[in-house]
Amino acid sequence: MRARRPAPGPVGWRQVEQELQRARAARRLVPYAAGSALAAAALVGFVAGSPRAALAILAPGALLLLFVLAAAVPRCPECGRSLWRRGERPGPAGAPRPTEAERSRRCPRCGHAFVL
Repeated sequence: MRARRPAPGPVGWRQVEQELQRARAARRLVPYAAGSALAAAALVGFVAGSPRAALAILAPGALLLLFVLAAAVPRCPECGRSLWRRGERPGPAGAPRPTEAERSRRCPRCGHAFVL
């Protein structure tokens, strides 16, 4: 059995808002992912008495942090590139500033207009 793909059609603004919210939620996780990776490595290094053991624990934590950082960038549903312009600062995840994509309701990369 194959998974069904949604019918192709215009990309709605609701999809873009969901993508922006998903990226904001991932940005909220960045400090926790970094802190837990460092804390786990420090704890294991202290208990084992070996910096090598700490590095062995830090590696998977760093991979998790890279995954969270990659998920923290919103992507255009049409072209797949970032919805942020280079140098644009969306603000903290708790109190975001509107980005160009939110103000113009267009993708800043491909120029695709999102329908309401």
